[in-house]
Amino acid sequence: MADSIEQLGFELTSGVLSEQERAVSSLRASAGTVLGAASIAASLVAARVSSGPLAIWAVLAAISYALCLASAIWVVLPHELVLSFGGSELMADVDSAEGVDVVGGYRAATGWIEPYLERNSRTIDRLADCLTISCLTLAVEVLCCTVGLAS
Repeated sequence: MADSIEQLGFELTSGVLSEQERAVSSLRASAGTVLGAASIAASLVAARVSSGPLAIWAVLAAISYALCLASAIWVVLPHELVLSFGGSELMADVDSAEGVDVVGGYRAATGWIEPYLERNSRTIDRLADCLTISCLTLAVEVLCCTVGLAS
């Protein structure tokens, strides 16, 4: 339990930072799964194309695969996110101010983290959108693959 409102504010803010870190990890794990599924579907299309003429469904599946691959890889790549912070940064900020106590330290830490939360949130939203695009293009790829295998 927090001893002061400042400590509570810090705990809530640092909790959001931890949640953002979990969200990014989850997005990256999901993107890896989508990459695997898209690659399996692409191999089925490639096997079918190698035994017959190139059809429109194969072209559409290849385009979908490329788009799926690009958007999923974008999610997995490193991005400008601040998901943790060290005490040395806080100590440097607090050392420059005179007479700062623990309550002031909590206030400084909360104020230092909050701008990063907003930037992280925008980046995480863009990553989630890219993962959605990847899933949609995977669905198109699988649909084209199914049509191609059925014909």
